[in-house]
Amino acid sequence: MSCGEKSNAFENLHDVTLQRLDVYHRNNGGYVFYDSKHFAPTVDHWNTVPVIYVETEPGKPAEHPQFKDVITRTLPAKFRTVGSVSAAHLTETGEKVLKGAIVFSDPAIAAKANAGELSLSTGLASPEAPDPRLPGATRIAGPVTPNHVLVFDRGACPNCYPNDSGAMFHNLQEPDMPDDETKGLLKTIADALTRREPAPVQHVNLTEFENLKKELETAKAQTAELVNLKQELETLKAEKATAEKDAKWNAMKANLPEGWLGAKEPETRKEFEADPGAFALKVVAFKNTQPQGQKAEGAGVAGGSGDMGSTEEQKFANMAAEVAKATGIQFV
Repeated sequence: MSCGEKSNAFENLHDVTLQRLDVYHRNNGGYVFYDSKHFAPTVDHWNTVPVIYVETEPGKPAEHPQFKDVITRTLPAKFRTVGSVSAAHLTETGEKVLKGAIVFSDPAIAAKANAGELSLSTGLASPEAPDPRLPGATRIAGPVTPNHVLVFDRGACPNCYPNDSGAMFHNLQEPDMPDDETKGLLKTIADALTRREPAPVQHVNLTEFENLKKELETAKAQTAELVNLKQELETLKAEKATAEKDAKWNAMKANLPEGWLGAKEPETRKEFEADPGAFALKVVAFKNTQPQGQKAEGAGVAGGSGDMGSTEEQKFANMAAEVAKATGIQFV
């Protein structure tokens, strides 16, 4: 890794404290106890969670995006995805916290983080229940479903500060860190990224997520039904086209010399379907070259009868009518 590449990796990669646990946080005007035991089963699900930056206007509060917009990747213009979370884990000693790493894909936002200008806030969903230890408070009462991590310019709006005062960015490296230590840290992060498998989004007894899941399942079923109908329609169209081709060929075939059929029928039909008009003229020309009163080779026409002329004229008229029916070409 060159010096330039190593510097860019350090600038875009940050160790972060995502959430303090086993403490009360103020949320929507009340206090919620963030119980670490409900974060543990889904801690790996924070890996690959998008990091979303929100544009704030002077005097207006910052807000999290709608969870369904994150899932369906239909974020409003003021939000944009600028990175992702990796190496998520709970601390095993000391204060219980949810930690991880953020890799920024947006250099401008990475620069803000390096300058200490960004704050962060987790976007998660979970069941809640009344907290028996603190009247009026609630506590997380079931597995946590991660959705996103929001980042915003610190102090840019009235609420542009995290609810959790312990949530923060940590610069992983100093530019002059020895090469061995640098390589060791990058290897640790790489190992963490390759160990984990992307976890599917889980909806844990939350009305919003359950409704969204039902809507997605309904949409999938409707899409599958439309695909089936389209396939049936294409099949019907193909069958109709084949039937029409068969009808035209049979109309023409009834007026062809026997020598053009039999083993030669596939070749003859192919010529007819390639250019019905030219083929009809070829048949007429062939009929006109056959002498009256004798059997034409391969034509299957009996000769020697006294009314041969009128019979041939009738056959030609019949053939012309069939050709007109099959090809739309009129003979006069």
